[in-house]
Amino acid sequence: MNRSRIIAIILKNWYSFRRDFFRIFDIFWWPSFMLFIWGLLSVYLTQNSVGGPNFVTILLGGVILWNTFDHATRDVSRTFIEEVWDRNLANFFSSPLTISEYLFGILALGFLKLFIGSVFMLVLARIFYAFEPMILGWYLVIALTSLTLTGWLISLIVQAVILRYGHTVEVFIWAVAILLQPFSCVFYPLSTLPGWAQHIALVLPTTYIFENMRSMIFTGTVRADQIMLSFGLNMLYGIAAIVFFYRTFRVAKEKGLLVKYY
Repeated sequence: MNRSRIIAIILKNWYSFRRDFFRIFDIFWWPSFMLFIWGLLSVYLTQNSVGGPNFVTILLGGVILWNTFDHATRDVSRTFIEEVWDRNLANFFSSPLTISEYLFGILALGFLKLFIGSVFMLVLARIFYAFEPMILGWYLVIALTSLTLTGWLISLIVQAVILRYGHTVEVFIWAVAILLQPFSCVFYPLSTLPGWAQHIALVLPTTYIFENMRSMIFTGTVRADQIMLSFGLNMLYGIAAIVFFYRTFRVAKEKGLLVKYY
């Protein structure tokens, strides 16, 4: 991979991003809104459950981690779909730029936005709701890493589907995280799901992250085998997503879909 071309992709998207107020607004507004709603709910539940668990830590921990996953699935795909809207993909790939360099560039910028958004949420939660990130300790880094990887591999699949079918399926950019949330056990344990839903939850890397988040909060321990399983599933699905994306991209070039007006 050529480092100069990767930097060029990062700069191109960075310049577009910093001139667009609504993109910047999205990084800070939506996390603030989510923290406001869930923070008030968690305070209310904690105040009305004497001797019960600290809902502030449980719910806000879930919100912060889920927001990272949600943005990981959306940000990269949204950058890609904007190039499709602008009919710019043909310009990119008529140059020496490779698809690997393009993906590396948008993932690097996506990581920067995720980092800023996650730190912003942690600071807000600490200031307004006395949420203590250190209760999760080292597990916070592991959880954010796994959720980011899961979000990115889903994003690759969504981009491949958009390449193949065009604007008609772009709704999945925003819908896929919502569809997975009930099965990921973000705010409740796996045991609360019905049997058929538990089978789905057990094949999702996200489920093990949120299950162990609660374990870390309640007992200060996590199950290493489940953490390894989460990363193992990410690796397995990640390989499948990469193969699927590259094959779809090749088909899109052969059929002229990169220059097709959807």
